[in-house]
Amino acid sequence: MRIELNAYSHRWFEFFHIGISEGRTAQETAFICRCAPLPCFRKVLDVCCGMGRHARALSKHGYSVIGLDREANAIAKARTLTGGPTYVNADVRDYVLDPGMFDVAIIMSQSFGYFDAITNREVLGRLADGVREGGRIILDLWSAEFFMIHQGRCEFKTPGGVVRETKYAEEGRLFVHLDYPDGGEDRFEWQLFTPALMISMAESVGLRQLLACTAFDETTPPSPTNPRVQFVFERCRD
Repeated sequence: MRIELNAYSHRWFEFFHIGISEGRTAQETAFICRCAPLPCFRKVLDVCCGMGRHARALSKHGYSVIGLDREANAIAKARTLTGGPTYVNADVRDYVLDPGMFDVAIIMSQSFGYFDAITNREVLGRLADGVREGGRIILDLWSAEFFMIHQGRCEFKTPGGVVRETKYAEEGRLFVHLDYPDGGEDRFEWQLFTPALMISMAESVGLRQLLACTAFDETTPPSPTNPRVQFVFERCRD
C-alpha cells in the first residue's frame, strides 16, 4: 500500500492558503510569464495546483492551463472559482502525460520533493517527458542552505489563532510539524535540494538549467537568507 506523505488538511488551507494576497500571486505569475512567455509556451501543466490561484491567473493572461492536484477538496474548490483552467484530481505519480503534450510545467509553492529521492527523480523525469523539446519546467522550492540555518520552533499569529511550527533538517530532508489552535496537527517533509543537486537531477532526466534565482527575481541569485529558490529548466533537444 502506498504511504501518503504531505496530505494537506482543511486547516492548512484555512490558515496558509486562502489568505494569500493577490499581490503575491501577481508577482509569482509575472515571473512565470517572463520565463515562459506567450505565444511560445501556451500549454501549461500546473502541478500541485491547490485551489488554482496560479492556474486562474495564467488563464487570464491567455495561457491554456490544466491544474493537477491529489487533494480532492482543493480541486473541488478550484472548480467553483471563476477562471478558465481545466482541473484534474490525481496524484502526479499516476497522471498520464503524453510525450511533449505541454509547453511548460510548473510546480509552485514548495510542492516538489515530497517523496524519496528515487521517486522525486521519477516525477521530474515524467514531467520532462511531458513537455516538448525546448519546453520548460519551473520549480519553486525550499532552499536547503536557508533551512540548515533556520530550524526549531516558531509561532504564526493569524486571525484564527496561533499556529505553532516545529521544523528540523536531517539527512537532506526538511521535517515540519504544525499544531493548530483547535488541537489539530499536520506533518510534512520534503527532500531538500542545493542548487548543485537540483541541477544534477535535472540533467539526469534530459533537462538543462536556464536560471536559478530567488525572490522571483531573475537578477537575484539563491541565498541562505531567503527560504525559497526558483529554477527554470529546458527540455533538451535531441
